[in-house]
Amino acid sequence: MPTLLQALLIETLPADTDPILTSFINTILPVMEREFGLIPAMGGSEILHYQNLVKQGNKYAHENAKNWANKSDQSLLVHVLNGLLIAWNLSLHLSPRQQLKDEEKKLLCLGIALHDYNKYVRGQGEEQPPPQAHEIEEIINLCSELGTKLNFTEFWSEWQDYLLEIAFLAQNTQFTVDSSSIITLWENEQRQFTIHDKRLTDILRHLLAFGDIAVHISDPAQIITTTKGDRLRDHLFWLKISKKLVYHRLRDCRGLITNQIHNAVVNFARQLGWEEVLCFAQGVVYLAPNDVTTPKFTDVQTAVWGNLIHGDEENNQKGLATYFQSGDVGFVRDGKGLKIAPQTLELFTPKDLICQLPEVVQVKVANIKSPATPKRLEKLDLTEPQKQFLNTGADIRADRLAEFIILAQKEFFANSSDYINWILNTLELTSEISPEVTQKQAGGVNYGWYQVAAYYVAKHPTLDEIQVKEYLQKLANKLANWAEENKLLAENSSPTYQAFIDYLAQYLEIFTTGDKNGNFTQELTAYTQAKITNQVMCSLSSGEALAEEQLDTVVLFKPQQYSNKNALGGGRIKRGISKIWSLEMLLRQAFLGAPPGKLEEQQPVFLYIFPAYVYSPQVAKAVRVLVKEFKRINLWDVRKHWLDAGMRYQGLQNLPWREDDDLQPGRFKKTKNYSVTDLPFMAMTYTTTRGKTITDAWVEPIFLALSLPLLLGVKVVATSSPDPVYASDQEFLESAVLDGAAGFWQLLNTSSNVRIQELSPGLNRLLITYSLHLDNRSKKPDARWQALNGTVRDLVTDVLNIFAIADEGFRNTKKEPGPEDVKRIWNYAQTWVKGDKQMQEKLKLIERIVTEYRQFYQVNVGESSHSILLPISKALEVILTVPDHLETEDMILQGAGQLYDALERQEPYKRPLLMNKTVEYSERKNQELMAIHQFMTTCVNDLFLGLYKGDRALLQENRNRIKSGAEFAYRWLALQAKNTEKPES
Repeated sequence: MPTLLQALLIETLPADTDPILTSFINTILPVMEREFGLIPAMGGSEILHYQNLVKQGNKYAHENAKNWANKSDQSLLVHVLNGLLIAWNLSLHLSPRQQLKDEEKKLLCLGIALHDYNKYVRGQGEEQPPPQAHEIEEIINLCSELGTKLNFTEFWSEWQDYLLEIAFLAQNTQFTVDSSSIITLWENEQRQFTIHDKRLTDILRHLLAFGDIAVHISDPAQIITTTKGDRLRDHLFWLKISKKLVYHRLRDCRGLITNQIHNAVVNFARQLGWEEVLCFAQGVVYLAPNDVTTPKFTDVQTAVWGNLIHGDEENNQKGLATYFQSGDVGFVRDGKGLKIAPQTLELFTPKDLICQLPEVVQVKVANIKSPATPKRLEKLDLTEPQKQFLNTGADIRADRLAEFIILAQKEFFANSSDYINWILNTLELTSEISPEVTQKQAGGVNYGWYQVAAYYVAKHPTLDEIQVKEYLQKLANKLANWAEENKLLAENSSPTYQAFIDYLAQYLEIFTTGDKNGNFTQELTAYTQAKITNQVMCSLSSGEALAEEQLDTVVLFKPQQYSNKNALGGGRIKRGISKIWSLEMLLRQAFLGAPPGKLEEQQPVFLYIFPAYVYSPQVAKAVRVLVKEFKRINLWDVRKHWLDAGMRYQGLQNLPWREDDDLQPGRFKKTKNYSVTDLPFMAMTYTTTRGKTITDAWVEPIFLALSLPLLLGVKVVATSSPDPVYASDQEFLESAVLDGAAGFWQLLNTSSNVRIQELSPGLNRLLITYSLHLDNRSKKPDARWQALNGTVRDLVTDVLNIFAIADEGFRNTKKEPGPEDVKRIWNYAQTWVKGDKQMQEKLKLIERIVTEYRQFYQVNVGESSHSILLPISKALEVILTVPDHLETEDMILQGAGQLYDALERQEPYKRPLLMNKTVEYSERKNQELMAIHQFMTTCVNDLFLGLYKGDRALLQENRNRIKSGAEFAYRWLALQAKNTEKPES
């Protein structure tokens, strides 16, 4: 079964992709994921780097480890994969004479796969350091060994014939002092290059170098501001590729709006003949024609705004206007009726908006079972005959007609008496209802128009919902035309448009030779004005931009609750929102389906997914597919897949991560409802919970934040903040950041900033906790996550609680643990204690105690816990009941004597030493007494006096934990003995 990354790449690559590249993804990539996924190409934990370097005898271990750890994380997997795809894309621009042959394409793939063999060796923690540049034979042997491990044979059966070329390219990818590029050093009588060395040195080596340099770049502007850009241009020159490197960069990261801007600029750039080659969280580097000129910035601004609002039909990219027109965004309905977001009024002319209102009313006014009209009519002073007549029309049809009339009046005709008369005339109700009646209000609700609507429906009882919808549309069209003819509509203006244009001018760079300076004066003016009494300030971007009041039609969280409680001598403090953040909120409503004003109730946790330095375009599209089709994760399924894979994270590859998991190569090129061009840059999704606690909210996001970097090589920030914590991946070094995670994560003694080598141990620790909780303290389908904190406290307190919790679960289900259960629980304990010396010693002690008493006492594991634990139970009983003043040796002898008496009452077949008839009976008795004495000595000296410091109260408190651990240790040892075919009495 393909891995997640493999499946995403296969589906997003064009159907006409070169079979050699497809074969690499099918054969070598899955093995690379296993071997390279946890090896840092850059970044990583300083402590682990230091330990590995010391083991290899590195003289500068401390200095090197610190330097490496000060870089942002990037796994060797994505380092190689992105480097290969970037080099492959570049090779397509070679001249016809230079185009790669099939064997050269394979050499390109295999050479870059091994080019960082030194990092692999260091990352494995081997004592032998990687070979130096002059150690040609050792390099070739290492490449041969790695090639076998990485499944090169399935990719290319003849690869061993080209081993010298592969090793040469792997060693000489980088044009540095550590290279060994002199051909004569590599060839001798026993080995010769198979292909012409000029193809290696003049083409393949430069392609690999371009890809390798590119994956070290962390910001698109670095092609101008650092020497990396000069080196890339040098390789283009040597390859005779007549192209120029240009870029765009947005020096901000808000979420969907910045992604929309990026994709709009990419679409604009494609029309200029620019081809994206490197994708970052902040922008793109392109290959452009040599005669490229910087486009007019006003043209870019216009194109970006048009893309944001109207989308790009050719590329299946929807704009905000589509969602506004359908009523999905920009409108909200509460107890007082429909409301319109200010941006809705700005994006459409009043006439267009009036014509769209019937569609919005149809979508938003959907309370068929509980219409508002009957309740509104009860507030009016009506005669009994009027009530009876109006009640015949008081249903959802009246609701929709009333809300259309009220919304149109409030937004477009608030001070127009002509509007009232026109509506009554058009509805032919001037003789039945007066204009004054239509304006009866209470508590901000217009009751009069509900009476008008009910009257109209009652007069036309045969109207069904479809006819009402058609009539509303005709009414809206007539109203719009009448208002325009009589010049009753205000001129349309868009402060949002101007704010957006200003935002682009401040943050967007396109093919410039230096950074733009932010408009500090503008920001200071906005902040100063916001500090004036009663002025609002954007709570998400502070004083950066002018803000407006937060409205529940826009914000996803609850708007500020106002009161008259203010600081003494101070003005009223209001929480506002800027135009840019308003657009971001509307985009989240549209593209993520986030409910305005109510998302906060669902305790969302946002996942911001960054590239580790850079994406190749192919990987960027693959990540985009996952984010688009992301499916809620079932943690019972997670547990199963993880355990089936032997508690390795690779088992998570087979989870149903997406809504549609059918693997169809190139399927996104074939469908019309998916955009094949938009890229994720900083991809974004969020989780919600049906539970009520913070623990419920964070259980899934913590799992995702640890697993996605392992499966895709990305960097993930999980936070409850709607504002991304970082503007790019370079602002944080770690692979996963858990910002403000629930308390159980801190209880696990794990860092909120997780480096690449810490991902797998952290994920294992998390999944052990989840699995124990789901198996023993929950009842499907209720996971009872609110009790997870208690499970975590038990586990971090004592490793023996793993066995106690498991015992609790088996007692609840009234079943005995089987062999697979025993293996699983014991593996939990062995994995849990890694890195904790004290817990390791405790687990070893329990295992040693049980091993010692199994020498003289063995029962079938199908017997009761009382029978299995007889020796340890008797030992603990003696230790806890003997007088305090008793000497240690006397305690041991007394315990040994009582235990011997207890054994004398057991069946002989439970006493293996006594059953060994190859030895004299007296000798057997003596061996048994010595074994009992040794066991009792261990219990007193190591368990009671050593582990529990001679504290009987502490021993009594831990008595049940010890017995639970001993029972599982007994079952584990019995299983081991059975597997090795040792006879057991």
